[in-house]
Amino acid sequence: MPSKSSDFLEELANDPQYQEMLREKETKRAAFEAELDQDEKSLVRELWDAGVDVQSVWDLVNTNTEYPNAIPILVAHLSKDHHIRTVEGIVRALTVPYAQGIATSSLIELFKRTDPESELKWLLGAAIAETATTESTAEVIRLLEDKKHGRGREYLPLALVHLSNNEATPILKRMLNDPIVKKNAVKAISLLGEIGGAKRGH
Repeated sequence: MPSKSSDFLEELANDPQYQEMLREKETKRAAFEAELDQDEKSLVRELWDAGVDVQSVWDLVNTNTEYPNAIPILVAHLSKDHHIRTVEGIVRALTVPYAQGIATSSLIELFKRTDPESELKWLLGAAIAETATTESTAEVIRLLEDKKHGRGREYLPLALVHLSNNEATPILKRMLNDPIVKKNAVKAISLLGEIGGAKRGH
């Protein structure tokens, strides 16, 4: 005896309106992918020229292989007029330790211009925290303390681990009443304690 689920699937397979909806959905998906391929074309070509063999910036996001040659190219493309999906891929690809000191200033500038409610803002905050150096922490602190940046501030406390314990801890303690950044403020304080302990061990 056929199950109810198989009867339902057969009904959908014979439903012209449902099949037309599926065709429209697939057409839109293919058009979107084609749009992204075109949008990434110059970026991918530059990456290839630098010896970085990818079909999309998202290949960098999903690899365990380091790609230092790609970092300056990705930074340059942050200021270009790319589709938001491409920009998200670039930011994710820049969220690596070896982009420290190379990507941070460009990430900060884009962070300032980005809508606080957007997913991109949050991604930028994480990338800034990952790539920040001692030289950039003063600017990061200003962003961290400015609540207009909303959820984008979530990971910024982690950038303060480049400061001394005495410099960073008072700032981080002020963040413990802020629900957006509290978790990572606590984590940063813990990391500073570990770093300080390691230094004393030497």
